[in-house]
Amino acid sequence: MKEKLFSWLNRSLDRNTAIGVAAYADTVNAVCLKKSQNKWSVYSSHSVNVSEQADYTTAMVACINEVSTDVCGVNIVIPHYFYRIVQMDKPNLSDEEIIQSLPWTAKDLVDIAPENIVADFIDYPITLPMQSSKMNVFITNKLQLLPFIDSFEHTKSVLRAMTSEEMILVTLFGSYKEAHMLIVQHVGHEPRILIIRDGQLLLARRLNGFLGISDKDQNQELVEALGLEIQRSMDFFESQLKQPPIRSIHLQCDDLSSLALRAGLAEFLQIKVVDFVPNIELSEHLEPNFYYALGAAYQLTDPGSVL
Repeated sequence: MKEKLFSWLNRSLDRNTAIGVAAYADTVNAVCLKKSQNKWSVYSSHSVNVSEQADYTTAMVACINEVSTDVCGVNIVIPHYFYRIVQMDKPNLSDEEIIQSLPWTAKDLVDIAPENIVADFIDYPITLPMQSSKMNVFITNKLQLLPFIDSFEHTKSVLRAMTSEEMILVTLFGSYKEAHMLIVQHVGHEPRILIIRDGQLLLARRLNGFLGISDKDQNQELVEALGLEIQRSMDFFESQLKQPPIRSIHLQCDDLSSLALRAGLAEFLQIKVVDFVPNIELSEHLEPNFYYALGAAYQLTDPGSVL
């Protein structure tokens, strides 16, 4: 696996081209960015419909080959249901030692054999008095990732990185100095609550009980149920974690976004509620289903952002 992931080191990559790929609802999407005169722009985008997970790799190859035939780097956004995020105490070890130990320290938290665990972590930016440092650990199954890695035998492009939806949203959200909340929900999946501040993920929580809700179901009962869950997360963030108040709520939802819901939540919570729009100029002419792929490509435009 390591040999395949790092095979790009032995190849001459076009550093002025970057591709991001993401599975979103029932499509796989790709965005290619190119740099000219020291400025990045959207060169092309492509989407392929899929009906089941087994179609992801074929669709991914088709998307990559459609947006560019250059030998360039690719960043894949792993679907959120492929991994879990857990919070753990951060041991007093080097980053490399922590990553090496994660399959064994996290094995009791997931139903994955230790030899198949792929895990990485980010530092949790909030440290309370009298508490040890924390880290957010991303855990997935190697067997789920191998088909993605193997599919690069059918492209000129090279896999440079694989990332999570949460970190893509952090990238897309930008570096606001105040904390903002994102409500994220894809077709067929429960909503998630994220709190982001200054380019850091401060909270990630998955909700239950909202699956299958569509626009026609968005009544006062839904507003109150979702609003209460949001309020609990806000109270935890502000009271338990002792952080300044959330400034606004952004909806990035397939089934739950509507003018009525935004207005209802704003009234219920007494806070500004808007639809999510990336804080990146490159997104201006892209449809929302391409946002994750754009974020993945955008991460590769910073030489120090991956690997």
